[in-house]
Amino acid sequence: MPSSHILQFIGGLVFFFYGLFIIHQGLQFFAGDRLKNMIARTTEGPVKSLFTGILVTFFFQSSSAVTVMTASLAGSGLITLEEAMAVALGAGIGTTFVVLLIAVKSIISSGIILIAIGVAFRVFGARQVVRLTGDVLIGFGMVFFGMLVMAEASTPLKHYEWMPLVFEFMEKHLVVSFLFSALVTALVHSSGVVLGIVISLAYAGSITFEASMPLILGANIGTCFTAIITTLGAPTEAKRAAWANLLLRVGAVLLIVPVYSYYLKFTVWFNELILVHMLELEATVHAGIGLSHFLFNVLVALIFLPFLPLGKKCVCWLIPSRNEVEPFGPKYLDKNALSTPTLAFAQATREVIRMGEIVQQMFRESLSLFERYDPDRVSDIEQRDHQVDTLYKATKFYLARLSVGALKEEEADTELYLITAANELESIGDTIDRHILRLAHKKWNKGVKFSDEGWKELGELHQGVLSMLDLALASFSTSSEELARKMIHHQSFYNDREDQLKISHLMRLNQGLQESIDTSAIHLELLSLFHRINLSLLTMVNHLLPEKIRVPGGLE
Repeated sequence: MPSSHILQFIGGLVFFFYGLFIIHQGLQFFAGDRLKNMIARTTEGPVKSLFTGILVTFFFQSSSAVTVMTASLAGSGLITLEEAMAVALGAGIGTTFVVLLIAVKSIISSGIILIAIGVAFRVFGARQVVRLTGDVLIGFGMVFFGMLVMAEASTPLKHYEWMPLVFEFMEKHLVVSFLFSALVTALVHSSGVVLGIVISLAYAGSITFEASMPLILGANIGTCFTAIITTLGAPTEAKRAAWANLLLRVGAVLLIVPVYSYYLKFTVWFNELILVHMLELEATVHAGIGLSHFLFNVLVALIFLPFLPLGKKCVCWLIPSRNEVEPFGPKYLDKNALSTPTLAFAQATREVIRMGEIVQQMFRESLSLFERYDPDRVSDIEQRDHQVDTLYKATKFYLARLSVGALKEEEADTELYLITAANELESIGDTIDRHILRLAHKKWNKGVKFSDEGWKELGELHQGVLSMLDLALASFSTSSEELARKMIHHQSFYNDREDQLKISHLMRLNQGLQESIDTSAIHLELLSLFHRINLSLLTMVNHLLPEKIRVPGGLE
């Protein structure tokens, strides 16, 4: 290949690689915390975890990043090792989206158009979300444009006499091709880059489908090493999650090796089925590479999903536990106490109070995000919400293990009160995580600020809710009717003050104060969320109050 074509190919590769980086960065900045939150919340059972992995990686477009994220959650005890393994299987499928796109020539020809649209969004977009969308479009445009440049630079290869010898070597020395692909993928931390190069060679007619197969398999193995390297100093469970992903894929390759010729024929049949018979398209090499990458990851998931418990045992045997800080979880739920309901209730009460202290910390820090939006602090608050969810789930199942039929009426009531309190605290955590953080992001995204008076009023009501939290935890922990009654009086005063401050806000709107106009929807919704939290706190202690003054609709 002449030096000009080599430079052209390198230039196309740079466009391709940087485009993938921009896509990943844009989507991570826009939705990274939400996607991490989604993994922690929706991984219940292997099948659900698999589809969570597919969906999250579809948007994130980096199986390596999702696997690292999943390993981190496993190391924190927020998801189990089996769930992390299932998410990793789904991530392998989800990451095939870009590869399938670049395998369609009619799509990659639109690269320049996407870059132009993305630049327009980036330059003229008034809102942050529009500018981030522009970044993602620019990224896809650069990926597609880079593919075209690499394909054009690779075209002369097919005219060289030594190319058939290279193909023959690759087809005869499958292990060398496989290891080379795995090594390059591990170095660049992206199977998409390696497969993009292979597909660009296919566009130029410079590689055969048979020669591409070991490269596809190698790329799927090499992409696992990013998570392994990232978790070197992480907790044991995080290391296990990273290594499990590698072992699953190596296991799939080992199953293929004895029947490789049949597997090759099967992929050819599958490609013809999809392209020729279903889509009525030509069965090209570049399209076949994209579909084969997809097929491998689907087969890995189908084969190993039912055997995840066995895989967990193997990984735990290979990576034994060591002395380290244990992952977050309940401290006080002693199984031995279940035989004595009174003792079990005392243990559960301590865990619920622990939940309340975490929620209190979350709420205390949430208001500062409206003054200065800090993604790291957002991540910390979301992490604490995961902890609240973990304690809620553990406490609920712990209490459920008490035999309701064997409990006295008073004990059954106590069990219900504890579950109600835990449920209300979990609900407050969700309100902070899903709604208050959303409003903080919305305010930052719009680039607006509260008026000085409005900000002072929000701070006053925020402090009022914190006082209610203090009273609720003290009342709950001591079973004090006196403190519960103080909460009723505090709420009555809070309601009057809230009404006054709403009127004050409306007066600023009538005066045409621009800051109040810009933030009115956020201001009023924030007041509504504060009010909702107060009602949840009152429901927590409803059982301590005389029936005539209990909160209407309280769970009893």
